[in-house]
Amino acid sequence: MNRTGLMALAIALCAASIPSRAQESSAVWRGNFIAAARGLMMSPCRSGERLIVEDATPKRALDAIYRELAQRPGRAIFIEILGRRDGRVVRAERLHRAYAEGPACREDLDAVVLRANGTDPFWHLDMRGEEVVLRRPGTDPALHFPGARFERRGGEFLYEGAGEHSVLRVAVREAVCRDAMTGGYYTLGITADWDGRKLAGCAYWGDLARPR
Repeated sequence: MNRTGLMALAIALCAASIPSRAQESSAVWRGNFIAAARGLMMSPCRSGERLIVEDATPKRALDAIYRELAQRPGRAIFIEILGRRDGRVVRAERLHRAYAEGPACREDLDAVVLRANGTDPFWHLDMRGEEVVLRRPGTDPALHFPGARFERRGGEFLYEGAGEHSVLRVAVREAVCRDAMTGGYYTLGITADWDGRKLAGCAYWGDLARPR
């Protein structure tokens, strides 16, 4: 091979080693979402970009969920999806959650393994690497347990921790879950047993570590 051919081969190999946008791996995308006449649009948290969303979720339900939650045209809702970006297009492969009322992009999930809420009675669970905190608004002080370490058993992720005077057992599974107060849509259901008291609600993974 002559010198020109060798240079061409080297350039081609170098180019092949640099990933393009089309080769980006799937990632979690969160942001404001609108289903308009011109299509599905998303503005990701922290970036301010306006991206086109291609609905490749199993049931192609993003438009219907938007219209149910937004209730009026032009109102943005919050959405979290698993998707793959190609230029200005995000191909949504899976919906994680969507709601019209909530903390949206103000929520910091960097140090969170899992977060959950439930009603009847009201409760909130914040599971982090260093501790797990169970809160019940308007009742007793928050309860603290050891950091979240999940064990996968079949289709469930299980946690068990003992605090100073309490034991908490948690089971998380993939299931459509609707928030009873806001109508928010989630794809994780959670049940918890706190000293024999049963709790149930909806959950979502944070960014610290997503169990597999």
